[in-house]
Amino acid sequence: MERLLCIKIASRGDLLLAGPAFRHLREARPSARITLLVGASCGDVARHLPFFDEVKTMDDHSLMASGTCAAACEARQLLGWLKQSETDEVFIFHRDWRYGLLAWIAGIRVRRGFQNGFWSFLLTHPYRAGEKEHHVSQYLGMIGAGQASEIPIQGVWKFHGDEREQGLAAAASHGFNDASAKWIALGFGGGRNVKTHTGLKTWPIRHYHALASQLEKQGFRVAWVGDLHDAATLEEPFDGVNLAGKLSVSETAAVLSACSGVVSNDTLMLHLAEALGIPSVGIFGPTDPSHYRPLGKRSSHVWYGKNLSCSPCHRDGWFPVCSHQHRCMAELSVESVLQQVEATR
Repeated sequence: MERLLCIKIASRGDLLLAGPAFRHLREARPSARITLLVGASCGDVARHLPFFDEVKTMDDHSLMASGTCAAACEARQLLGWLKQSETDEVFIFHRDWRYGLLAWIAGIRVRRGFQNGFWSFLLTHPYRAGEKEHHVSQYLGMIGAGQASEIPIQGVWKFHGDEREQGLAAAASHGFNDASAKWIALGFGGGRNVKTHTGLKTWPIRHYHALASQLEKQGFRVAWVGDLHDAATLEEPFDGVNLAGKLSVSETAAVLSACSGVVSNDTLMLHLAEALGIPSVGIFGPTDPSHYRPLGKRSSHVWYGKNLSCSPCHRDGWFPVCSHQHRCMAELSVESVLQQVEATR
């Protein structure tokens, strides 16, 4: 049996963007045994990707966010597992040269990944991504599926059993009644994973408050979604129902699946909405929408950064210290976002 390994340690939103590539592998190699190696922080998303025979988790915090000794220890354990895995072909969904080195030392015969200067010699099939190529297309090209664009990620998330119904029941206990009105979910936070912590990706909370007020005046109900860190930034009073920090990722996915639309920063909530086929409006500033914008036919995005020489400033998971008063987000108007919401109806 052919054994394939996909390495995608982080982050959760980007894991969903890799979904079409995972789907292609499963369809192209139906008899292969496909394993996903993912960080523990992304396990709650990985368990809902229906393309793998096995999902193996590792301590991504030790590898990416801890000191050198912890990272070296985790890398040594990963190398030991790779040597025992009998993998025939590995697909590295990162530009980090360390994964190519470990796969090379482990003796994996076919090693696919992204071209990365000098370190590309570690790969048997390095892929050169286009400067403005969407990440969905980059991942498809890297696995050998050929370049492709405008491929939505709808369908890469799968609920298990009655998980959706249980999620809606949990949300109902916090005031979300999916049958009572048309709901718009606001993914107002984000910008955190084991590698980076930044508020630069977030549209100012005062703008989200104004947007929520306008949406409720138009007859929508607003659901605020996110984690505990996001919940701490939500200021009272606010229009709508606060679900942030009160639901798991799968329960939040159930809420999004029952909404008429989603407005979100370039974070997990935006890509989760796309995976569920819900019309979404992505708000972009320091990240390049040509790489991460939603691709659904009824989805769109807004990006004030196209008017600024400093945007996008994000490079391979890292953000510089902003010396421009966060203009790419602060000057993005509520009216421009509301117009896109109306266009997705």
